[in-house]
Amino acid sequence: MENILVTIVTFKDLHVGCFVKEKFEFEGIECFLTDEGIKVTNSNIPQGIKLKVRANDSEKAIRAILQIHKEYDLDKIEQDSSFKEKKKILVPVDISKYSINVCDYAVGIAEKTDAEVKLLYVYEDPTLTGPVKPTTSWETHEKIEAAEAYSKAQARLLKFSDDLKEHIGKKMLKKTIIHFALLRGKPEEVIVALCNRYKPDLIIMGPKEKDEKKSAFIGSVTTRVIEHTKFPVLTIPKSATYQGLGLLNIMYATDFNEVDNSSLNKLLDIVSPFDTKIHCIHIDIDNDSLKQGKVDELNQFLKKEYSKYNIQCKLFESSDTIKGFEDFIEKNNIDWISFSNPRRTLFYKMFHPNQLKKMVSTSKIPMLVFPV
Repeated sequence: MENILVTIVTFKDLHVGCFVKEKFEFEGIECFLTDEGIKVTNSNIPQGIKLKVRANDSEKAIRAILQIHKEYDLDKIEQDSSFKEKKKILVPVDISKYSINVCDYAVGIAEKTDAEVKLLYVYEDPTLTGPVKPTTSWETHEKIEAAEAYSKAQARLLKFSDDLKEHIGKKMLKKTIIHFALLRGKPEEVIVALCNRYKPDLIIMGPKEKDEKKSAFIGSVTTRVIEHTKFPVLTIPKSATYQGLGLLNIMYATDFNEVDNSSLNKLLDIVSPFDTKIHCIHIDIDNDSLKQGKVDELNQFLKKEYSKYNIQCKLFESSDTIKGFEDFIEKNNIDWISFSNPRRTLFYKMFHPNQLKKMVSTSKIPMLVFPV
């Protein structure tokens, strides 16, 4: 019974669900907010956010929700215009040890930025891989397979939740609002679709080793999400182990493009609660004497507009752009790489499609990509 979730109540608004979830957890009832079976209105607003508990806690949960209804008017909470929406972090997980590491980063960032975390687990839809047979018996077979796939996915998610609590600690998890989306389909399609509904301030993804053939989340999925979403994506490589977020030494790659100002504002919005040093770097492979003038001009702008931040622009000479980045990262102990989405900048030729996939798959440090 511990590996079965039952729905106690369904909410239209996430903040009402979070309110009830906190009350449940205060009573010692472990609960999950999920988007399983989510319905979307014409305005693209998700409806039917479910609050679920383990089956053996269902009686206690029912008593708790009845008591909450006695003490609070949930309709007023739902209509409360003074509610301030938290920042949102979306974390696709594939229920592995690498997902635990990605969650480390998510919880660390959420604690500093007062953000909520949505953990998304996408499981395979058996109807997408089987043959199409429009018969009554086959439709019944598909329903049975779908129910079995959901049951297994639910059990894996519960096991992952237990592993996460053991690794991060219940005390730390209580500081962060965490809820779940349990959806089926192709990972990259589901992630992008959920982003359009959820509108996260940050997506955090962890690429996988090539030899893990059973894993859905490999470099190709990460790069497809980067290419098709309009939200910032932070990729966490398998070699990057979370050690806390103290001083962040960040390299922001620039091509002196107009979008850099927008991307820099988004970067600062994410990292401003942290102690940061930002190196705004242009890799000079042409020995162009005019580039130094652009660097000086950009430094004047940064000094004027971002005087309270530790940001400096530099030229770095190299015969190859990616090698130049790698050399600069090694020489300056860089913690994160950051740049604008390559679709609309000169980085397109450098990264798309194979170079970006290679960078995401082989990078040894987190990489933060901004849409423009």
